[in-house]
Amino acid sequence: MNVLDDIWRPGVGLVVCGTAVGECAVQRGHHYAQRGNGFWRLLHDSGLTPRMLAADEESQLPHHDIGLVDLVKDSTLPCGFDVARLESVLRQAPPRWIAFNGRVGADAVALTVGAPRPLLGVQDWMFAGSRVFVLPSSSGANQRKDHGGRPQRLDWWSELAEAVPAKTRRPDRPPAPALRTPAPPAARPT
Repeated sequence: MNVLDDIWRPGVGLVVCGTAVGECAVQRGHHYAQRGNGFWRLLHDSGLTPRMLAADEESQLPHHDIGLVDLVKDSTLPCGFDVARLESVLRQAPPRWIAFNGRVGADAVALTVGAPRPLLGVQDWMFAGSRVFVLPSSSGANQRKDHGGRPQRLDWWSELAEAVPAKTRRPDRPPAPALRTPAPPAARPT
């Protein structure tokens, strides 16, 4: 299984957590590079970024106080989800918010930490010292007509943008250089 590095900086206000990187994104070398994935449009249209970034501009996200991580980094794990690794990475410098891009990853984390199965929106539990928000998936395959009682995914992304002020860096920490947390080496079949 191929993976992409996490992109974040200690002190960012928001980290968006995907479930697993799609094969097309891996081939192109950038998160959310799949044609039809609405991630970059939703980030912009919600007000989280001042302009629509392209997938190959993902390294600019920390300048907008946003990081990207993925929950699945090692397909050899029994369930595929490496909640412990994600928690360890985020605890290095917890963002104020973690937003799960889709309920699959949020469900796995909630189950691991003993929280109830999440609905979309703000959660009443925290993860790795961060507040939690669950978004409808930006995947092009998510063509539902109803997203948790709302007709458009953008409604939830806009609610997240309202909850997360533009620059939510912790006042006690100056901005640090952007990090690319290397993905673990691919597991070799035995």
